[in-house]
Amino acid sequence: MDKKQLFFGLLFALGLFFTASYSIDNRGFHSGVYGVIGCLLMLVAYCGFNWVKLKAHDHHTRVILGWLAAILAVIVVLDIAEAILA
Repeated sequence: MDKKQLFFGLLFALGLFFTASYSIDNRGFHSGVYGVIGCLLMLVAYCGFNWVKLKAHDHHTRVILGWLAAILAVIVVLDIAEAILA
């Protein structure tokens, strides 16, 4: 196993662990800082695993990356809105 694959696999696993900090209760959805960090780590891991495809301008990979980045942006906006309205 390549060291690069091991590193990005570890980043993805840490991202999943941090993303597990999301909670849904009777007041709604809460993610906090750890959830956002987890999403960023998973986004970085996806970029790392698919770097060759991204450099080759693979359309499918770029679309998936765009969707992941958009979901992360929505989560960040929801966190900010929750902090302001709380």
